[in-house]
Amino acid sequence: MKLVRIHCHTEAGENITKFRMEYHPEILELYQELGIIKLEEDTVPFEDLRRLKKILRLKRNIGVNTVGAAVIVELLDKIENMQDEILTLRKKVGE
Repeated sequence: MKLVRIHCHTEAGENITKFRMEYHPEILELYQELGIIKLEEDTVPFEDLRRLKKILRLKRNIGVNTVGAAVIVELLDKIENMQDEILTLRKKVGE
């Protein structure tokens, strides 16, 4: 089964209907079962869409399977959060 690219131009925080994403609903339900996205009344939250795009990019560019890509994205998000916390702490100490 070939996946279709997602092209959604939206504001951060906006939910995207699954019909605008050009994905087969069963694919989205599979991603929901894997814990990658949350479908809420046929919409996908913006942050989940961002995560899904990263996962698809990892799959396409380096051939990682879906579960592996999801783990990588989760770890990258945690690293990014920790870097933000370090920056915040450095600013507090520097004050």
